[in-house]
Amino acid sequence: MKIIDSKVVNKNRFVTVVAVTYEDQKGNRKQWHMVSRGNQPKCITGRIQRPDATIIVPYHQQKNKLVVIKEFRVPVGGYQYGFPAGLLNPGEELAAAAGRELHEETGLDLVRVYRHSPAIFSSAGITDETITMVFAEVSGAPGTHLNEDSEDIEVFMMDQTTVRELMQQEDIVFGARAWLVMDAFVRMGKTYLTGGETVM
Repeated sequence: MKIIDSKVVNKNRFVTVVAVTYEDQKGNRKQWHMVSRGNQPKCITGRIQRPDATIIVPYHQQKNKLVVIKEFRVPVGGYQYGFPAGLLNPGEELAAAAGRELHEETGLDLVRVYRHSPAIFSSAGITDETITMVFAEVSGAPGTHLNEDSEDIEVFMMDQTTVRELMQQEDIVFGARAWLVMDAFVRMGKTYLTGGETVM
């Protein structure tokens, strides 16, 4: 299989819809419609190492709790439990983006980054968006006064027991990566978040 080319179908400030022409295993040409954060998809540019966005997994050291947010998400048509997240600005360093998004969405300050993932694909069936998971120590008092009008966020600080109880509720929605992180936190606690190392 190989990629042939791509054509922009629609474009706005945050996303580009593209039709990618590719060759299947039998040499047949086909099209795949997808969404990209860039002007051209990564399958054309090959630039897959720099993430488009970051998800911050905040651990409040003084409170000894995981910081979780509940946010209104338009595609869900309601609220979803997860972690602060946002797009990287052009040329912005990962730690700077993580600190900025964390503060804007929760009012908390980034103290240090424990560890982070490489750029990983969000949902490769429909988008080439890549994100980096940043596991970080944070401080301060939570607040949402810096939220934009399009952001409806509630901030919680949760210990392992509270996270376990949250995950057992059947009438709420989780982000996929958030659910996996919360599940690991319930089983391993802070050790999972820190990974035993400090980076950045």
